[in-house]
Amino acid sequence: MFKLLLFTGLLVGVYYVFFKKKALNPPSSDNSSDEAMIPCAKCGTYVQLKESFMREGKYYCSRECLEA
Repeated sequence: MFKLLLFTGLLVGVYYVFFKKKALNPPSSDNSSDEAMIPCAKCGTYVQLKESFMREGKYYCSRECLEA
């Protein structure tokens, strides 16, 4: 009986060491929205969403394009 319990514990330990680590690190899908590239409404240059300027629902690549 002790051998069966020890073998089961060993199998559970191997499972957590080799297979559970992958489940603990979820894929980094949160960064995809930060790195989205959008075109400038004035010149068409693509710029990251977090670095763009927005006015009246349109995105611009720089202050020059925003003010022009």
